[in-house]
Amino acid sequence: MIEIIAAIVTTADILIVYTLLQLRRGRLMIMLWTTILNVLLPLIGFYAGEWVMIFFTGWGHALSSVLLSLIGLHILLSDSEDLSVVNKISPFFLALIVSIDAFGVSVTFGMMQLNKWLFVLASGFFSIIFSAIAFLYTGRLRVINSTFIRRLAGIVFICMGVLSLFF
Repeated sequence: MIEIIAAIVTTADILIVYTLLQLRRGRLMIMLWTTILNVLLPLIGFYAGEWVMIFFTGWGHALSSVLLSLIGLHILLSDSEDLSVVNKISPFFLALIVSIDAFGVSVTFGMMQLNKWLFVLASGFFSIIFSAIAFLYTGRLRVINSTFIRRLAGIVFICMGVLSLFF
């Protein structure tokens, strides 16, 4: 269950960023690249996390908890990006920027030996759903407040890290 919650929280930034960008061209390519990267990066991250667990067996669980909490702290402390620069980059790099956080989360999940396929598939599923919603309702969704959602995601990751330290 923690894998699905993390996939939703990790891919929620797709909804926020793509809605705020209000892109008019290349939407399908961005959706496809975002989905592909949100499947590949977590898969690579899981293998990297499992590899790290081989070398840090004794304290890997504590390390993964700390890393997950630090990801949450990073989300809380990060500033919003300059949106004028984003319109000038290719769809692949835009999707990579939005998808890179899934790699860090999956490394910690790989270290905790969680269900890799559940997270990878949920991440891919929610990335295409959130991309489609963002592109279909660009400019029409006034409910989304990126600051609130970013803070909520950061707090959820910190709580997940702290809870995984004890369980």
